[in-house]
Amino acid sequence: MEDLARKIKADGVFMHPVIVDEGSLVVLDGMHRVAAAKEIGCKFIPVCLVDYNNPSIAIGAWYRLINGPVDMGEVPGILEDLGLIAEELPLDSAHGLVEGRGAIAAVFTKGKCFAIRGPRVGIKEAYDIIKRIELKFLSRGCSIGYDDEGGAMAKVRSGEARASIMTPTISKREVIETALAGKVFIQKSTRHVIPARPMFVNVPNELLSGELSLPEANDRLVRLLSSKGFKRLPPGQVLDRRYMEELYVFL
Repeated sequence: MEDLARKIKADGVFMHPVIVDEGSLVVLDGMHRVAAAKEIGCKFIPVCLVDYNNPSIAIGAWYRLINGPVDMGEVPGILEDLGLIAEELPLDSAHGLVEGRGAIAAVFTKGKCFAIRGPRVGIKEAYDIIKRIELKFLSRGCSIGYDDEGGAMAKVRSGEARASIMTPTISKREVIETALAGKVFIQKSTRHVIPARPMFVNVPNELLSGELSLPEANDRLVRLLSSKGFKRLPPGQVLDRRYMEELYVFL
């Protein structure tokens, strides 16, 4: 968040709009940008309002990629230190358990897979446990990256990643209920696919300072975006991350 705040301030523009559910005003994508905007004193923030109930908006999970000096034989002991149990299972069986909420998560390599069992908890608490697992691997000198399910599976198979943590998919209902309860999921809990996602709107920070009224700021935003061209990019683009939806990139 602090790095983002420094970048927004240095660039003088807010690059990508935050994705927000129009009905509940829950932030779906961009919590760090919201926090960064508050940090530098913005009163307004550019958002893309969407109908979260629309079936064209999909939600997936971020798998954790592990690289570093850890042998899979050490995994049961690492999890035991956290009060968790590792059960060796075939990959497909572990995947079914994780998605069915019968396991908190799973750790897998090209040849082994351990379902992670522990106390029965809600999805928010399950992701809190996943964060503790991440930190445990980091403390042992590993690095942690993130990719979607298909990308993580491919990187483990190819050897680009030593192992991966398989995570459960959060439902839209759970996203809304958790946010409205005042709770925040850990970083990289949800991976939303938003059709026609707008990118690089580059809204000047002065429009967000609160010196203008909200209608005036919105009018300036409309004129700014109307003066720009845009390019449609197909799914699969890699910018700051890989996007699985069509992008509308403002020029």
